Amino acid sequence: MTRPNAPPFAGHIGLTRETSTPHWPARPEARAHGPNIVIVYMDDMGYSDPGCFGGEIDTPHIDALAARGLRFNHYTTHPICSAARAALLTGMNAHAVGTGWIANNHAGFPGYSGDLALDAATLAETLQAAGYATAAIGKWHNTPTVESTPSSPRHSWPTRRGFDHFYGFMEGEAHFFFPAHVMRGEAVVEIDTYPRDYYTTDDWTDEAIGFVKNLRASSPDKPFLLYLAHNAVHAPLQAKPADLAKYRGRYDAGWTSAREERLRRQIEMGIAPPGTRLPASDPRVPLWQDTDPADREMLSRHMEAYAAMLDNVDQNLGRLVAVLERLGELDDTIILFASDNGGTDAGGPLGMFNNYRRFMGLPNAPIEQERAQACDLGGPKSASLYPTGWGEVSNAPFPSFKTYSGGGGRRVSFVISWPARISGHGTIRKQFVHVTDVLPTLLELAGVAPLAQVNGLPARAVHGMSFAPLLLDPSAPSQRTEQYYEVWSNRAFYRDGWLARSLQKRGDPINLDNWTLHHLDSDFSESRDVAAQHPEKLEELKRAFDEAAWSHFVYPLDNRDRKGKFTDGPPDAHARWDRPRTFLPGAQTVHRADLFPLIANRSYRIAVHFAQRADDTGVLWAIGEPNGGIVMWIENQRLMLHYNAFGDRQTVTGPMLVPGEHIAVFDYEVQAESRGRGRLLLDGAQAAGFTDLSPPMVPYGIFEGLDVGLDRRGPVLWDLYDRHGSFAYSGDIGEVTIEPGARLAG
Repeated sequence: MTRPNAPPFAGHIGLTRETSTPHWPARPEARAHGPNIVIVYMDDMGYSDPGCFGGEIDTPHIDALAARGLRFNHYTTHPICSAARAALLTGMNAHAVGTGWIANNHAGFPGYSGDLALDAATLAETLQAAGYATAAIGKWHNTPTVESTPSSPRHSWPTRRGFDHFYGFMEGEAHFFFPAHVMRGEAVVEIDTYPRDYYTTDDWTDEAIGFVKNLRASSPDKPFLLYLAHNAVHAPLQAKPADLAKYRGRYDAGWTSAREERLRRQIEMGIAPPGTRLPASDPRVPLWQDTDPADREMLSRHMEAYAAMLDNVDQNLGRLVAVLERLGELDDTIILFASDNGGTDAGGPLGMFNNYRRFMGLPNAPIEQERAQACDLGGPKSASLYPTGWGEVSNAPFPSFKTYSGGGGRRVSFVISWPARISGHGTIRKQFVHVTDVLPTLLELAGVAPLAQVNGLPARAVHGMSFAPLLLDPSAPSQRTEQYYEVWSNRAFYRDGWLARSLQKRGDPINLDNWTLHHLDSDFSESRDVAAQHPEKLEELKRAFDEAAWSHFVYPLDNRDRKGKFTDGPPDAHARWDRPRTFLPGAQTVHRADLFPLIANRSYRIAVHFAQRADDTGVLWAIGEPNGGIVMWIENQRLMLHYNAFGDRQTVTGPMLVPGEHIAVFDYEVQAESRGRGRLLLDGAQAAGFTDLSPPMVPYGIFEGLDVGLDRRGPVLWDLYDRHGSFAYSGDIGEVTIEPGARLAG
């Protein structure tokens, strides 16, 4: 007699063991001797930055990877981080899987949800099903911010998309010395104070090495996928002191000569063909000799920090490779090194000491202040971004930048190594490939078939085309002959050596007709517009773009600035943030997505209930990090508050406290766009009158949320951190309540 609804069993169950036949289901096993796969993915790194692509930055381990493998000089990407990562992980065009822009918000259109489509099988899901161990470490920017909180649905978290192991952050960027909300698996790593020598690139690499060592201690033969996604060299540009010191003075000659020298080296090494010329510089980039001599030390310091960051990545790549070599697995490990997109122009003509001012719509700090702070550029007190001129150097020999469809945004360096299989070590492949082609290529090399089903759904066919034949045969033709590109209304279409592109000025009405045409077979660097000579070719490519755009959910185009795009959301998105919220001590940092809607661009009150003894000191509550934020604390028996508006700082001094129970209130009143004031109340009475505290907080540009009873991780006020570290309050805190008020109109 069988038990009702019993699961199928291939053996036989009798009354006793002697009359029964056991059966063990087969475990998924990877193909015998399947290669390990390591993807080292950079963030905002330009085409020419590594030494093996013409850069002067010291990258011996990246260069050695190229010497053991191949470089591709016509590899292209979707020119913004979330989109490129979505395409890398799924083998599909980014808009088609909901990630046409960054993943932070949902625009209400199919191509712009920020969520990876559940029926698009990721590389990790496919390899995991084939018996691979899988790990994602570092930056994961493929989950909307509002779905990254402890109470969020988790279908788009890395551990739900095929990765056995995740260690890193689910945001677009992070402070390199004080990253907010680092996670292991699906839990926040509980840390109050980072070691003084902490640095994210080192931490990610330590974790990657630990993953490999622990796997080998458990299983000596199981192949693995390691997706090591760096936040370097994305803003904020921050580097370790020794790495900064190494580059001191190296960029004093300026960006004009640096760009020319990179092209010269590219031609010498065969990355760029003879006769390649530099396109005209962006109008925002003066010749170095035309810059103000008083600014040049500051301008050079920005690039020193950037170079030091890449140098550190290279050092850490060397550590990882050394472990693979010691295990005897380097020859049979596929290592891929690339970037999500090219270098950025967002720092503006002079760069910024605090890059996050642009999120607030604020101008640069006064130039005298920027110059005075140059000595701290690249350190933990800064949150800098280099000037546009250095972005142009990074992207040499191409024009334009990240988020644009010119070569500077689309084309990035690409290195792949597999010594056991790839011959022609150190050579350059000139065939055209795209980021969507990586997944099918790696699956073919690993001998793993695409999934038929994923997440209970029929798996979509990928858009990518394997370029595995190009790895083994330098004369093999490009499998891909065409590709569309679109980011932030900047469009392009490539077909058979021809490129049409349309670049927009951010925030302006979209010009649908300002296309240029470039024949890349004769103009590697896109330096000449030949639309007037080939109008029929331009019309052909414009039609091709339109067809691709409709079929991949590219439309509607949206050229609004960051502030406009970041406010997208369903019409009822604000409703849940219009009532008071209470936060208790002893919990982890409140996620910024659960906090900032209560205080961003609106009036509010933050009240803290606490019991004070005569000698109690410490932080009552803190919001934010060195980039910006607010902290209330007690020191020398006095109530204090510091308001850090992205470098515009004010300290409000409150009254002396007597022992007993108190309620301290920070009362903030938004007055107009970028204007607000605040005061302190103690036990219902005004303790410090209204002070101009402008601008109001915004829901972006600050990555750390609310701490109750201490200032974890990144300090809002550096002097306080120097004196006391995270400065936990020594008395008793009952609760912190935030009462949201009126929003800024519009």
